[in-house]
Amino acid sequence: QAAASMSGGGALLSQRQAALLDELAAACAPKGAAGGGTSGQEGNAEADEEREADDTEFEAFYSNWRHVKVRHRLQEESRRRQRWGWIEEMQEICSLTCSELDGLLAHISELDEQRQEVVRKTTALHEQCEQMVQDQERLGKTAEAIAERLDMYDRVADVARVLDQGNAATQNPDFGSVLDQLDGSIAFLETHYDFTQAQNYIHQFEHLRNRACILIRSALQKSLEKSTAQVEAQLRDRESEGTVETQVFYTRFRAAALNYKPLMSLLHKRLDVHETYLSTLEELEAFYVHLRARLVSTPVTAHLQSVLHSELEVSQLAPATRQASTYILDVSYFERQCFEAYFELRQPQEALRSLLETIAHIFYETLRPVVLACISIDSLREMADCLQMDVLEPYQQPKAGRSDLVPVLSVVFRLLKDVQEKLIFRVQTYIRDEIQSYKIIEADMNYPGILMVADGGDAPGEGINESNEGRGTQDFQHGWYPTLSRTLGILAKIYRVLEMSTFQGLAQEAVDICIASLRHVAHLLAQRPLQNRSHVLGPLTQMMDSQLFLVKHLLILREQVASFECDLVVSEKYCNFSNVWEALHLKLPDGLLGILKPKLHQSQVDSRKDIETELKAACETLITNLTANITQPLATLNTQISDFLARPGADRSKLKDQPFMSLDRVQEIIAAFLTNVRDRVPFAAAHIRLYLTSSSSGSNIGVADGGGTTQSTASILFKPVQIRLVDTWGRLEGLLEERNLDTTELDRLGFIRPDALREMVSSLFSGVMEAPWPQLISIIDQVARSVPPPPARTKDPRPSQTSSPDASAPLEGQGPQGVVAETVGEAEAAQVAQAAQATQAAEADATAPAEVKALAAPVGLPEQI
Repeated sequence: QAAASMSGGGALLSQRQAALLDELAAACAPKGAAGGGTSGQEGNAEADEEREADDTEFEAFYSNWRHVKVRHRLQEESRRRQRWGWIEEMQEICSLTCSELDGLLAHISELDEQRQEVVRKTTALHEQCEQMVQDQERLGKTAEAIAERLDMYDRVADVARVLDQGNAATQNPDFGSVLDQLDGSIAFLETHYDFTQAQNYIHQFEHLRNRACILIRSALQKSLEKSTAQVEAQLRDRESEGTVETQVFYTRFRAAALNYKPLMSLLHKRLDVHETYLSTLEELEAFYVHLRARLVSTPVTAHLQSVLHSELEVSQLAPATRQASTYILDVSYFERQCFEAYFELRQPQEALRSLLETIAHIFYETLRPVVLACISIDSLREMADCLQMDVLEPYQQPKAGRSDLVPVLSVVFRLLKDVQEKLIFRVQTYIRDEIQSYKIIEADMNYPGILMVADGGDAPGEGINESNEGRGTQDFQHGWYPTLSRTLGILAKIYRVLEMSTFQGLAQEAVDICIASLRHVAHLLAQRPLQNRSHVLGPLTQMMDSQLFLVKHLLILREQVASFECDLVVSEKYCNFSNVWEALHLKLPDGLLGILKPKLHQSQVDSRKDIETELKAACETLITNLTANITQPLATLNTQISDFLARPGADRSKLKDQPFMSLDRVQEIIAAFLTNVRDRVPFAAAHIRLYLTSSSSGSNIGVADGGGTTQSTASILFKPVQIRLVDTWGRLEGLLEERNLDTTELDRLGFIRPDALREMVSSLFSGVMEAPWPQLISIIDQVARSVPPPPARTKDPRPSQTSSPDASAPLEGQGPQGVVAETVGEAEAAQVAQAAQATQAAEADATAPAEVKALAAPVGLPEQI
């Protein structure tokens, strides 16, 4: 069935199927042969039949298979023959194609040989053409070079034809190209000086260049003269009006400059080409400067003289200086603009500098006589401030739209130096005449009466706001000695106006003279007689008026001087020729040359340290003498004890048996000391409060300030006195303890413990510091003062006519920082504390009684002070 189906389908078995069939046939054949045994013939017969049937089927299958295989082989052979036939046909076609290609290649080779021949001939022709083109270009360039060089010679006639037109040639737009041709021709001929007639043509071209420069110069000069004539005609027409606008001097010139600025630019661009252009430009600039100076000198001088006329008040000098400075800067700026309208700026620009210096010199010559004739310090200060702040500083760096005016500013700076020099001279004169030679009047010595003056007799501090609004600076400086107010006033006026080194020298001189004058007045107050010379408080009053006056003014001087940001130190150098004297006595330290070698020494004077020293000494003297005056009874007892113990063979155990150590005598001493404490502590506290309160802001401080900074300052100053009193009282307590007195006896003597004494002194002092002002005045008025006539001077002071009328005026509340401090306040308290600390190691003053020195010895101050 399989073979039939395969034959019917017309398809062949695969090799795999054929192989399987062969294996199956081989396996079945021997099996059938071996299967016949002895089992029985019948079974074998059936098996044989079956095998035969199977063999028949196999034979039919194989027969069919062979037919199919033959048919398949025939089909395969037929297909192979067809393919070989196709291949043979293709081979014939390829053979024909190759023969045709061989023919084509032969033709192509022939064509290539012809092409190469054409290329060879074309290349040769191209090379010949290139050579001919190069020859043509070379010949063309040679012809152009020859024509160009010949043109250099031919330009003489062309340039001369243009220049023959006269001034009209300068208006020709091609005038710049004419100059270019001249410069180019001359440069070429100078380079090729070996050409035929080169020197002759160079001279001709230089002559034409000179003619061109002359034409430019002539045209501009005529234009400038014409503009000048027009401006002068306008000035004559407006002379009757009296005032002339500044722009009249510049309008005509600026309008004409539009036509001639290009010519000046041509010259400016050719400055490095030849010196003829430079000389022409310089001549034109000089001619312009001459015309402008001649035109504006008279009007500018007249205007400045009208501003600074002879009838001008002294107080108006500074505004007039400011107006004149503004005017001269505006004129200089307009002159610079007008100059730039004609000429290009270059460096250095001597012509413009000369013009600006001429204008500035007019300003200088007009203003300098006014400066030399001015004797007012205020006016000189304002003028210097105006020149420095309004003129020089704004122009130190150029601003947008504002050109550099260095020549004018240099002249203004020279004028500023003249003003400062005159100001220095006037200040020195003022210090000499109004401070050093100040003549004391009776009102100046009325201390403390000056400090107790108040409007309407009211206590200071009442109606402070109203009085401050009306009094101003006079109340601020109320109670100041005139030399102090004048010193601070003159220093405040010249601060930041003069150079710092100059100001330091003047300030050091003025402060030293002021300190000397304060010391002199303090000495006079110490010697001032009282109306009741036998008053028990007389010596204490004289001492306190003298020392508190000095402390008050030194505190003010110290605080105000500290506000000036400078060191009041002056260095001095001097030569010591002592070695020369030794050399003359045959003592040659350095050989023969020692005679010619003086020693150079240097010293410094510090005015601030001088103030510190004077303040410290005044506080020490005040504390020492006040302590000695209160402890005088104890000082007498201490002297007697010292004299007894100093005797030969004295026995300290017998000290209690001496008359001066009797209980009655000790009781009198204790009572006298406590009486001094109760009477003199309030008296001293009242003076301290009055002087230190007034040192802040005149009489306008009263009870309101009693518990503030003034009380703190007074407490710091009085603290060493309290400590010394308690210490002295403690020594008396030690003497009484040696006698073994009980409490009842001590109470009978009136003795109190040191702590109780300390509380009593503190209570008395605080009570006065917080007392109403009338009560304070009544305490001070216990001792009536008399104002002595001023002492005669060996040197008559000069009248103050030469000084500034305003220089001795008050400070107007203005200091170097803008406003002078109106109160001493905490700074004063710190200053007094520093001075009071120095009393820790101070000895009793020489003016104190001898018997007081031991008990008045200084004691240590509290650490917080």
